[in-house]
Amino acid sequence: MIGLIIFFSATQLGLHFWPLSSLVYGIRIDYLSPTIYFLDCLIVLFLVIKSSDLIRWSARSDSIGVFAPLLLTNLLYSANPLATLSWSFHFVIYFLFIKALCGQRAVLERNSWLQAKKGSSADERTVLTGTISSTLTLSLLFQAVLATIQVCLGHSLGGLLYYLGERNIAVGSPNIALGTFMDHVVLRAYGTFSHPNILAGYGVVALLIIIQLSKQRAVRGSDLKGSAQPRIIKRGEGQTLWVLMATILASLLVLLTQSRSAAIALFGIILPFYLLKTLRIRFIYYFVGLLVCWFIYPSSLSPARSDLSAIQRIDLQHLSLTVIKSYPIFGTGASASISTYPAVPQAKPRGIVGLQPDHNSFTLFLSWFGIFGVIAILQLIPCTSSAIAREKCLQTLCSLGGLLPLLLLDHYLLTSPQGLFILLLYFTVAVNYSHVQKNRQQHPRPARR
Repeated sequence: MIGLIIFFSATQLGLHFWPLSSLVYGIRIDYLSPTIYFLDCLIVLFLVIKSSDLIRWSARSDSIGVFAPLLLTNLLYSANPLATLSWSFHFVIYFLFIKALCGQRAVLERNSWLQAKKGSSADERTVLTGTISSTLTLSLLFQAVLATIQVCLGHSLGGLLYYLGERNIAVGSPNIALGTFMDHVVLRAYGTFSHPNILAGYGVVALLIIIQLSKQRAVRGSDLKGSAQPRIIKRGEGQTLWVLMATILASLLVLLTQSRSAAIALFGIILPFYLLKTLRIRFIYYFVGLLVCWFIYPSSLSPARSDLSAIQRIDLQHLSLTVIKSYPIFGTGASASISTYPAVPQAKPRGIVGLQPDHNSFTLFLSWFGIFGVIAILQLIPCTSSAIAREKCLQTLCSLGGLLPLLLLDHYLLTSPQGLFILLLYFTVAVNYSHVQKNRQQHPRPARR
C-alpha cells in the first residue's frame, strides 16, 4: 500500500468544492478550492490500519507539539478559514503518513541492531527503502512517457488520464504554457499535473529522494561490510541503478517542461554537487554545459512562451510584501493570502495572472504564518543544543541545497498537494540521512572476526 500511495502522489484525481470563499473578484481560484483527492483516501485508510503504531510513534515526537498549536492558531486567524482548513488537512495527513514510515523504519533499525546476526529485520528495512525508490522511479517513468506523447502530439491524450489529473490542453488553447524547440512553438509537457513547472519540480525532488536513499544504503552497507549481511551490501549496490534511471527520467522531464527553476536545480546544483565527485569533473561539466547552451540551444536561455514574465513575478512579490506588512504577526492563514488581495492597500492585480500566490516560497510562507509561524518552525532546528545536534542541522541544511531554486522561484511546493507531499517526504529522508550518519559516528559497528 505504501507503493500505491507514493505512485498516486503524482496524480490529481479528486472532488473539488467551490464555495463563495474560493472566489476573488468573482473569479474561481483553484488554490482556494477545498478538494478531497483519491490520494487522501488512500492515506486515511493507511493511517487507520497503522493507528495504534502511529499513536505510539507520535507520542515520542517533538514536532507534534510544534505543528498542532501552529496550525490551530493559523486557522483561528485565517482570512479564509475553509482554504486554510483544506491546506492544513492535507498537511496533517501527509505528515502523519510520513511519520508512520519513519516509525516503521525506526522499528526495523532497532531490530536490525539487536538481531544483526539473523539479518531478517535488515532485509525488511531494505525492502521498505527499495519500495520508495522503485515506486518513485516508476512514477517518473509514467510521467516521462506521458509528457513525451503530449509534446509530440501537441495536445493531451484524454480518456482515463483526465481522471488522473491530465488537463485538456493543446498548443492553440488560451493560457497554456508554451515553449520553443528549434524555433518552433511547442507545448510544454503537463503530465498529470496542473502546470509544467510542478511536473518538473516533482521529478527533481523525487530524484533527490532516491539519491538520499541511495546514500543511506551506502552508509549501512559500509557498516555491515565484512560483519553481518553480505546480501544487503549486494542489494545496496543495485540502488545505483535507481539513481541512474531517475536521473535520466528527471532530466527528460525538465527538458520537456522547459522549467527554468527546475533546470537550475537539476543541471546547476544536483548533477554537479550530488552526483559528480571531483572538482575537475565538475569544472569540465560546467564548461561543456555552457557550450551546449550557447551553441546548440541559444533560445533556451530566453524562450518565448506564455508564462509569467519577470515584471509579473516582481509585482506578485511586492504584493506579497504588502500582505506581510498588513498581517505581520499571525499571517493570513495557510493558502489564504490571495483572499486578502482586494483589501490590501496596493494597486489591484489585473486578470487571472495577478491572482496567484507569491512565487517566492519563503515570503509566501511568511505571509501565511507570520512571525509567529517562523518562530515556531525555528524551534524544530536543533542548532544550539550540542555539537552533534549542530552538525546534524548543518548536514540537513546542506542536503536541502538542491531545493533552493524551486523554493526561491516558485510556490508549488507549498500550494500544490503533489508538491507538498513530495517536499515533506524529502525533508524526512534528508533528516533521516543525517541521523544515520550521526549514529554511524557514535556507534560504529565492529568488524566481524
